[in-house]
Amino acid sequence: MNIDKRIGAAVLAGAATMFVWGGLSHMVLLKGAGFSRLPNEDRVLAELKQSIPEDGLYFFPGIDLRGSPSKEEQSSWEARFHAGPTGMIVFHPSGGTPISAKKLGIQAASHLLASAIVTWVLACLSTAVFWRRVVVAGALGAFSCLSVSTIYWSWYGYPDAFFAAQCIDMIVGWSLAGAAVAAVLRMRGAAAVFARG
Repeated sequence: MNIDKRIGAAVLAGAATMFVWGGLSHMVLLKGAGFSRLPNEDRVLAELKQSIPEDGLYFFPGIDLRGSPSKEEQSSWEARFHAGPTGMIVFHPSGGTPISAKKLGIQAASHLLASAIVTWVLACLSTAVFWRRVVVAGALGAFSCLSVSTIYWSWYGYPDAFFAAQCIDMIVGWSLAGAAVAAVLRMRGAAAVFARG
């Protein structure tokens, strides 16, 4: 296999590994971690559907986050925030499909692009042994969790179990994908393509 094909195969191997791991982790291993059933769901949803006419991400208690609230508005909002309840709602009044070709396609495309980045990083480690490359890929998974998921956990109050599940998902998934990529990149010539820039 020539070097260019090996790079392409490494990207595909990483993306496929993450796609399969994602399905396994979300449907079996980490299924529902951090989620709770909504009490009085029918009544609450009926009220939300009547009160919220458009798709959106709603933060409450509300304040104009894109504007410049007055000191009085800011103080009132902070008092309501302290008193609670607080939260966020991602709302789609017209419904949707739990699993669709579009959602699977977006997920596959995101894994493909992310795998290309991981492949580039691992290929640049031309002198690293197999397991060091796997550890680096796992560290990239940890980086993605710490740089993104921590924001939702710390600032927006996502549940601890949800945050932990996201971190496990990313670290284990990218470690496995890193192993697949590193296995394909064993030939030093593949690393040299990226190392030359």
